[in-house]
Amino acid sequence: MFNQTQENKINWVYGLVALILVIKLCMLPFAQTVHSDAVARVFGAIDWMHDPHWIKSGVWAPFHFYLNGIALSIWNSPVYAPKLLNIVFSCLTLIPFFYFVRREFNENGALIATIFLAICPILFRNSFQALAGTSYLFFLVLSLNYLSKALSEKSFTYAAFAGLAISFAAGIRYEAWLLMMVYWLIIILKKEWLQSFIYGGIAVIFPVIWLITNWMETGDPMFGINGNYTWTLDIMQNNDSLNWESHLRRIWFFPFSLMIALGPPAAFITLKMIISSYKEEKSAAIWSIPFWIVFAFMIYNCYRGVLLIQHRFVGTLVVLALPFTALYFAELTVRKKRIAVVFGIITLGLTFIYNTDGVTPLPRLKNQDIVKIAQITNNQTDEESSLILDFIGWDKTYFIALNSGQPKRNITIAEGTKNKALMLNNIKNNLERFDQGIILLEHQSKLSKLLGESVDLSLCTDKNFQFTTAAIYNDKRYTLYKWWRK
Repeated sequence: MFNQTQENKINWVYGLVALILVIKLCMLPFAQTVHSDAVARVFGAIDWMHDPHWIKSGVWAPFHFYLNGIALSIWNSPVYAPKLLNIVFSCLTLIPFFYFVRREFNENGALIATIFLAICPILFRNSFQALAGTSYLFFLVLSLNYLSKALSEKSFTYAAFAGLAISFAAGIRYEAWLLMMVYWLIIILKKEWLQSFIYGGIAVIFPVIWLITNWMETGDPMFGINGNYTWTLDIMQNNDSLNWESHLRRIWFFPFSLMIALGPPAAFITLKMIISSYKEEKSAAIWSIPFWIVFAFMIYNCYRGVLLIQHRFVGTLVVLALPFTALYFAELTVRKKRIAVVFGIITLGLTFIYNTDGVTPLPRLKNQDIVKIAQITNNQTDEESSLILDFIGWDKTYFIALNSGQPKRNITIAEGTKNKALMLNNIKNNLERFDQGIILLEHQSKLSKLLGESVDLSLCTDKNFQFTTAAIYNDKRYTLYKWWRK
């Protein structure tokens, strides 16, 4: 397989893309949306689908809403259409990644690195969620490949393509704003002045527009980034009650996450190859600059508390580090082939052993009873029904919301925040807008204790409303009630 001609190796890569696509399509019916941000992004895309327009401001960059909105307009399935789009992006990412690694490192190693990227458990898992990371990585790697081609061929056209791709990535996730500048730095270090001007002029198109429109709409050009800080620090109070262990965890989390994503042996080899490239492969060493800058940036922001401790964010580090694996597999002896196979088995196998969430290749809820609650909710509600969900965990609560079939405007979630007044105000607004609906309560939760054994919803509103409730589902942890005004 590995000692084929150049053309055959390319065919193997396209075959790998097709194989991974088939595998993921077969796994799709068993994958569950377990991330709250994925659900929030789907609801945002549904809103955009019903009212297509240029989004002028927001905490999240807008292009992901456009992509999912277009997907939903083709197949109106909030559960599956955004996932299918991400699966396609995840498979297509392998192609520019292979071409980049082959050009800047070597051909044999490029094939192995591409296989490792294809089976990276965290990225494999992310492709089954309607998160922005997968499509962002596609445009990030696409820009990286165009940038490499522009520099190797001294092409102004590919420099323009690189700028366009990174600008699109910047419209999906803000990490691309940093990498946009790092890519520009690489062009400067290569002393390609005109290319740097062309690339830079096109790359900043989206960021400039986004800064201007945010300033016009909100008075704050950095509203998106500052809004994220407000959410994590003020609403979620991410920096409250920290101890020395919390600080240490913030420092080692993303190095640990990268080790999981690559697998311990491959992670060790990758780091070793990055370091050795400074002496032995100086032409490749320049591509370690983006990795180290992003690595330091993520640890710094994680320590500050503005970057959440979640494995899904490690994707950028993976695509920037993995190319260096190619240096180790430059000569594919029988021994190296066996090592590659062992590395892959270890990487995938350990994901089922780690005592941390969000790393197994197939995302599924730990408690499958939640699926039954979602089905009952779907059957017992219509477009005129309210749905109030006690916060029972980010994964479970938002899974029910997405699978309830209810539009976002009908749903109120007692968010997992420490702000009780905000929670009650959201429930109050819901109760005053609807005449009937469903409420899910977790036994002994704050909301359940507030409402009491009689589930007195009138306690959540200052209007003279009287409510009747009746339990329609009950288990050892949750009770689902139907409610209506008298």
